[in-house]
Amino acid sequence: MKIEEVAYAVAGKTLALLEEKYHYRIPVEHKRDVQQAVQEQLNTILSAPPQEPEPDTEAEESE
Repeated sequence: MKIEEVAYAVAGKTLALLEEKYHYRIPVEHKRDVQQAVQEQLNTILSAPPQEPEPDTEAEESE
């Protein structure tokens, strides 16, 4: 599998998780647009410096 195909699949899985876990409703056309955008921006994404993960605010609030 090519890296571009992996990026497309990961974007698709991310959108599917948003629908399943958070009950988002994303039209098929939007899914394709997002997947294609991620695929097209792959070189930029891969060459960008690593980002720090955002803090988990839910865990902080429950402490």
